[in-house]
Amino acid sequence: MKLLKSVNISGQHCDILISDENVALWEAFNSHKATIAILGKEDIDISVSKYAVESLGDIDDEYIKKVAYRTLGMPFDIGKVEGINIREMRPDDFEILSSFKEFPFKTKNDLQEYISLHYDFYGYGLYVFENDKEFMGLAGFYNKDGKCYISYMTEERYRRCGYTFKVCRYLLDYLRESLKIIDVYAQIDKSNIASVNFAKKLGVIINECFSKN
Repeated sequence: MKLLKSVNISGQHCDILISDENVALWEAFNSHKATIAILGKEDIDISVSKYAVESLGDIDDEYIKKVAYRTLGMPFDIGKVEGINIREMRPDDFEILSSFKEFPFKTKNDLQEYISLHYDFYGYGLYVFENDKEFMGLAGFYNKDGKCYISYMTEERYRRCGYTFKVCRYLLDYLRESLKIIDVYAQIDKSNIASVNFAKKLGVIINECFSKN
């Protein structure tokens, strides 16, 4: 089976091949097309496809749009919460976000590798939230030992305003609806009472709580 989807976003064109055949996926890969592999009737070589699904029914217009945006390196908007825009993070965001005291990536390449793994393999990653003027913070998900963890950080002037909770709540709902992931965890120092209470309010599972002392 071979299906070709053509997507145009702001004047930029992206071809996406959907197939359950290795030969077709290889041909598309060598032609620099985006590919989505359908797993099933033969052993698919996933090295030629960043995206893989169990069946054609797992692919809808939103999925196609997301693949196109990522392939073109354009910001994919997740949604809005009270005027706050939430979108997927891009490597080009590194210069601004590296000024955040707790930003975990040392170089732009580190961020690129993280995005490639979590966006393309697990289907989720980091998201920035911003108002009309500037970045307000970031939130997202990462995989550890086969479990999905949530993480977040907020620019200091926007802390204690309730924005982070609203964004995290929105993303949890988005993750559960789009990827059907129910159990989400948070790794927190148990001495950080504020973070523990925040995680409880979000309804995530607190795991591996430890003290730095």
